[in-house]
Amino acid sequence: MKTKKLSALHKIIFVISIIASLAVVVLAVLQIFDIWSQAINVCMPLMGVTMLCQAYMQWNNSRKVAYFSIGTAAFIFICAIVVFFVN
Repeated sequence: MKTKKLSALHKIIFVISIIASLAVVVLAVLQIFDIWSQAINVCMPLMGVTMLCQAYMQWNNSRKVAYFSIGTAAFIFICAIVVFFVN
């Protein structure tokens, strides 16, 4: 098996992605149990950040997945803006 050395930027993006994913889960639980009723305003943009991190990490391996992640991130950011202004 070949092991690839990751660049420093790739490692930083990987850590940011993990932290954002954990924050999304925590904020979703807070929203579901009505502990913080406005957690969705923070949770949705973090999902977009997670998708952008995934797009960066997949850019060299699979461009189709990266493009899909970028499109999904754009959709999530648009939804976040709409939800923010509706509330």
